[in-house]
Amino acid sequence: MTDDALDEAPEGLLADDSSTPEATETTSDATRPRARSSRIGARSGEPRSGGRGWIPPILVAALIAGIVGMGSLFVGDDASESEATVIAEPIRSSVLLCPEPGTGGNLGVRVTGAIVPGQPGQDGEGEAGLRTLPGAESASSNLKQPGEQGQIEAFGIELPAIEAYGEGALAPGLIADQWGRDPSGRGRGMASTACAPAGSDFWFVGGGAVAGRITRVVLVNPDVTSAIVDVIIHGPDGEIETPTTRGLVVPGQDRIVVRLDEVAPGVNGIAFHVIARSGRVGASVDDEQRVGLDSVGTDWIPAAAEPATTVYVPGILAGDGARVLSVVSTTDNDAIVEVRVLAQDGSYLPFERGSLTVPAGAVTTLDMSPALPPSPDGVLPAALQLTSDQPIVAGMRQFFGGNNVQNEASFTAGAQPFVGPAAVSGLPVRAATDVKLQIVAPSTSVEVDVTMLPFRGGREMAEPTEPVRVSVPAGEIRIITFEPPTDVDWFTGVITPLPGSGPILAAHRVKERSRFGDLITGYPWKPLRVRVPVPQAVPDAAIATR
Repeated sequence: MTDDALDEAPEGLLADDSSTPEATETTSDATRPRARSSRIGARSGEPRSGGRGWIPPILVAALIAGIVGMGSLFVGDDASESEATVIAEPIRSSVLLCPEPGTGGNLGVRVTGAIVPGQPGQDGEGEAGLRTLPGAESASSNLKQPGEQGQIEAFGIELPAIEAYGEGALAPGLIADQWGRDPSGRGRGMASTACAPAGSDFWFVGGGAVAGRITRVVLVNPDVTSAIVDVIIHGPDGEIETPTTRGLVVPGQDRIVVRLDEVAPGVNGIAFHVIARSGRVGASVDDEQRVGLDSVGTDWIPAAAEPATTVYVPGILAGDGARVLSVVSTTDNDAIVEVRVLAQDGSYLPFERGSLTVPAGAVTTLDMSPALPPSPDGVLPAALQLTSDQPIVAGMRQFFGGNNVQNEASFTAGAQPFVGPAAVSGLPVRAATDVKLQIVAPSTSVEVDVTMLPFRGGREMAEPTEPVRVSVPAGEIRIITFEPPTDVDWFTGVITPLPGSGPILAAHRVKERSRFGDLITGYPWKPLRVRVPVPQAVPDAAIATR
C-alpha cells in the first residue's frame, strides 16, 4: 500500500501534483471566517441646555468648548487604546528543544537548524546555534548570520537533548528539526519532529499502551532551575487518574521520560495535556508499535493546536490503510463535531462519517478513510475541517504497508491557519527518497512562493532557489514535489505567502521507497517565530488634564 497518487507529479524544481479526487459531493461554499469590525469612534452626545438660573453667555460658551474638547480627547483614546498599548516587535530571544538525538543501534538521527533570511529584525548583532545540553557527550554548531544552516548528527551514539538558540538579530526566523531513520532495527521506520519552543502548555493527540506498543512523553528543561510539570492523560472514557504523572520534577538542563505503558497500561486512544506549573519545558511524544517481530510503525506525534471550536487537520496522505482521526473534548461538556473534507478539486461534506459526538474529556477515534476522496490505491491526499460546539483538539494516525512488506505509520495533528512565512529544515536528499508539500487554502484563495535553502555540509552560505509560485483556490489543496539540487545533504523548505493572500495550512511528507516496505514521516508546518506582542505605556488623558 503506497501513496502513489502523490508520486505522479511532473518533473521540475517544484512540481504540482495533477491527480484529483473523485469526490461524491463537491461544493464551493467553503466556510469563510467573518471579519470582525472594530469601532473606531464613539458618538458624542450634545450638551443639554436649559436651567432655571441665568448663566452668562461667555461662560456657557467656555463650558461647551471644554466639554466637547474633553469628549474628543477621551474618544480618541478609547479608539486607539488596543493599538497603542500592545505592538508587535521582532523577537530577541528564541529557544527550541530537540528531544532525543540518537539512541544507538541502527537508529541515525540528525538535528538541523537554520535562520530563514529576509525576516524583520535581522539587522544588527546576534548569536545563534545548536548545542547539546550538559551530558556525557557534547556537540555544537554555530549559526553566524541569516541564511546559515547547521547540523548535529548522532549515528550509533546517544546525545543529550539539543537546544537551538537565537539571540538578538539572529532570533527571528530560527527553526530546528529532528529527523531519524532506522532501516532494519527494532524500531524500523522513519521519524521526525519540529523542535519544540520552550513553553508551559502542550497538547498531543495519539498514543497507546496495548501489547507491543510504547508511547513516551519526553520533557526537556533548558533552564538551570527545575521545572514542575503535570502530564494529564485522556482516554476513551475521559481523564485517566495517574497520580505519578502529576508534579513531575524536570531537573535543570536535563530531560525525563514518561512511558505510557508504565502509568496507564492497556489503554489505547490517548491524548496528553502537558502543563508546566513552574518553569518551562519542551515537550515531545514518540510512538512505536510492533506485532511479534513485525513493525507496525514508529514516529513522533506532532503537537496539536490549542483547543478551539474550529480545527483543521492537514497532511492526510495518499495510499491504502486506515486514517484514524482522534478528537478530544477539552471542556466538561460533550462536543458535537461536524466534518468537512478539503481535497484537490474542492471541499465537500462526506455522506459517511460527517459528524461525531465526543464525550466530555474523552478521546473519540474514527477511521476516516471511507469519507476521503478515493483512488485505486486507497485514498487521495486531503485535509479536514472540524467544526465543534465545544473547544476540541485533534490528531490522526495514518497506516501504510501491504502484503509481504513491513508496515509503517505516521501522524498528523490539528492546526490553525496562518498568514506569515513558514519553514522546515533537514528535509533529506537521499536515493529513492522524495519530499512532497501539501498547501491548503481553508477559507479564501491563497498564493505563495516556495523556495529551498540547500545545505552542502556547511561549506557555503545557502542561497535560496528561485521561488516557485503556487496558487490554491478556496477550499482546496495542492500537492507539490520538491526537486532539490543533487549535490546537497538536505535542504530547508520555505513558504512565503504573497501580500493579500488568504491564510494557509501546510504539511510535508518524506517517503523512502524500499522493497521491504516504505519508510514515511511528516508533520504540519507552523509559522516562523518572528514577532512578539510587547505592551506599551500610554499616557493617561485623565491624569494629564488634572
